[in-house]
Amino acid sequence: MSGNGVSSAPARPGRVQRPPGPGLFEELPRSPANDRRFFEKLLEIHRRFGEVTWVGPPGLRRYGVAHPDDVQHVLLDNARNYDKGCFEYASLRLVLGGGLVTSDGEHWRRQRKLAAPAFTPRSVAGFAEAMVAATEELLERWQPRAGSGRAFDLVPEMMGVALRIVGDALFGFDTAGIRERIAPAIARCLYCTMARTPLSPPLGVPTPGNVRFRNAIRTLHEIVDAIVAERRRSTAEHVDLLAMLMAARDEETGEGMSDVQIRDEVLTLLVAGHETTATALSWTFFLLSRHPDVRRRLEEEVDGVLAGGPPGAEDAKRLPWTRQVIDESMRLFPPVWGIARAAKEGDVLGGYEVPPGSVVYLSPYATHRHPDFWSNPEGFDPERFAPEAVAARHRFAYFPFAGGPRVCIGNNLALLEAVLILAMVSRRYRVDLVPGHPVEPQAVITTRPRHGIQVTLAKR
Repeated sequence: MSGNGVSSAPARPGRVQRPPGPGLFEELPRSPANDRRFFEKLLEIHRRFGEVTWVGPPGLRRYGVAHPDDVQHVLLDNARNYDKGCFEYASLRLVLGGGLVTSDGEHWRRQRKLAAPAFTPRSVAGFAEAMVAATEELLERWQPRAGSGRAFDLVPEMMGVALRIVGDALFGFDTAGIRERIAPAIARCLYCTMARTPLSPPLGVPTPGNVRFRNAIRTLHEIVDAIVAERRRSTAEHVDLLAMLMAARDEETGEGMSDVQIRDEVLTLLVAGHETTATALSWTFFLLSRHPDVRRRLEEEVDGVLAGGPPGAEDAKRLPWTRQVIDESMRLFPPVWGIARAAKEGDVLGGYEVPPGSVVYLSPYATHRHPDFWSNPEGFDPERFAPEAVAARHRFAYFPFAGGPRVCIGNNLALLEAVLILAMVSRRYRVDLVPGHPVEPQAVITTRPRHGIQVTLAKR
């Protein structure tokens, strides 16, 4: 992973059995969430050992890949050979059950087909009104803070507005009454999922960590079960994703989804649908505060486009610099920093044999910094996402929403939401970092700021 900023990689090895990698005692930590140097170590391993690395102790076949060619091979070209039958997704199933993120095979195809109508371009555009309403409520609530100098954590604010949008747009319920319970439960589940290893005691063993994990899972399940039960009691007509899930019938048996199946899908889309967008926005405001020239250009674009009032879905197309800012933010801090896949049959990656049953790790965080595809990879430069630059780049040098048949179903929804929220906030306020507050990424399932992001507001 050493290069000079041009799109040419060193010669790849012939087929050999095992790639190089760190020794047993210097490998990636068992619990990335607890290691403050995790991302630094991740990049260092690829710098030292190359595009394909052995990242497991002897006896465990675990491979890390960084080159976009290999990412494309796993996610697209040979996607049928790679599924989610690995420990990482088994841990996530403890929380999300068999929802879209964790399921495989025919069950996943059926559920994806069922959910797809809610994420068509027309449907996504129809959610803009809910996005604008939720953001306007946030802006009004922030009014007393503007100019006061009072610091607050931006992350829960972004989580709250994104949660309201997902709840309203996809499932037709107001999240105001559950935010105080659901936010800490989600945070706990993400952390505990990432902290588990194959050596962790089963969840039924009452260790302090397991007890906290089980309590958080129970809270999430209780919240979603109550939402589903209330909808079943309702006689009103609803046209949203929850209504589609409840009305779905198996083509062969005519049976509907059980409450557990519905809960899994609602919880999956509720968690994934707001966590990733809120995380991306939090890092975007962090980067804008550190790059005033980029922020000034953003403000000029927003002021010109939104001068006439609240934005709509069509206005997002007139905000190209705003979108480029978000894309560059997700390059540096991808909402999901790592993706795992299990090889069903033997394969070859970068010239190395990958036996059946091996686990392959793809990391947007590492690939988004590959110096053969990104000059000054640690720099913040939204010009990288100008149309001509995107067209000239490897399509899998950037994959914040994964790719191939398992690309995130809500990617267009998330991008529209992020553009509208960023534009509306930037038109009204300037978000500034509090000097001296530590901001560093933490590797839970998402790339969360470990200590939050303390900011102050100024009126524009």
